[in-house]
Amino acid sequence: MNTGVSLLVGALIVGLMGCATTNQKYDWGKYDASLYSYYKDPSKEGELSASLAAVINNSKGAKVPPGIYAEYGYLQLQQGKNQEAVASFKQEAAHWPESKVFMAQMIKVASESAPATATHGSSQ
Repeated sequence: MNTGVSLLVGALIVGLMGCATTNQKYDWGKYDASLYSYYKDPSKEGELSASLAAVINNSKGAKVPPGIYAEYGYLQLQQGKNQEAVASFKQEAAHWPESKVFMAQMIKVASESAPATATHGSSQ
């Protein structure tokens, strides 16, 4: 009877250890909290941008989570940083081939639209 109980307890411990893993496939950093904060208050764009940059910079050879380059590029596009946005969209397409069609469209949009600051100073 003791061996049966010991075997049952051992199996239970092994089973619970499998459920308690903290190994994540991607390091999302503070992305969730900053995205939620940005949705509640769009003026916190800088916080989201810094969070996305941190996720990218802290990847340390690991794969950057899907969509991070694209979202970072979209924020850059909104800020009028078109060349940086194109670079981010290209990174997304390179790391996540399933996004190539969408990223090609975003690259086209970023390449065709002039940065917001360029239209303010021109006069004819």
